[in-house]
Amino acid sequence: ICMVSLGISSCNDDNLPVITPESRGTVTDNMGNVYEWVRIGDQMWTTTNARNGLELSEARYHNGIGWRYVLPSDEDVEDFEQNYFPVYGNLMSLEDAVESAPEGWRLPTDEDWQKLERTLGMNDTQLKGFRGDGVAYSLVSSDSGPELGLLFGGGCFPKAVYSWISMSLDYVGEHAYYWTSTIDDTYQEDYPMAYYRRVTVNYGKVSRACMRSDSYLSVRWVKDVK
Repeated sequence: ICMVSLGISSCNDDNLPVITPESRGTVTDNMGNVYEWVRIGDQMWTTTNARNGLELSEARYHNGIGWRYVLPSDEDVEDFEQNYFPVYGNLMSLEDAVESAPEGWRLPTDEDWQKLERTLGMNDTQLKGFRGDGVAYSLVSSDSGPELGLLFGGGCFPKAVYSWISMSLDYVGEHAYYWTSTIDDTYQEDYPMAYYRRVTVNYGKVSRACMRSDSYLSVRWVKDVK
């Protein structure tokens, strides 16, 4: 493991701290995929999106009438496998994301994300909606942040169409959506509602909100430093 310094200046949303990884290394998942990680404070975060779990080309959902594939056509599957997956990795449901974490690692909780955001200089991390001016740039850019390099891979979200549900891969190149493992029990919905993070192209704030756990989002993993 290569050791480098962790530099921190003042911590507020207008004058963000400069963070560089304190150490780095690699971790391997259950399918043999190797991911780099960086240490930020007392956390270790993977720096590329998860590539294991049930591949999105095989994922199905129930539309209220019967089961349908998330990627509805052979052309969609081919585009995912040849163009999307090599760049953005896989998209997973919340359940699959929790189960696919490498041994000793976990899908980040909402508090894990808040701790990272506080380290990056965000105030009021418990607010919902977009907050933390400039923090999104630190999460995306390796030049101005801790090399986490969040990717604008979009996601798949259940949508009501008349009396049934549809699902498709949307917002690729526009938004980054990442799961947390934390369920918000205040919602009275048919499906559990889980917190996630969203970053938008050319916008410096990070969104904290909830969505259905049967959506398909990008995944990073975290581990506490011992």
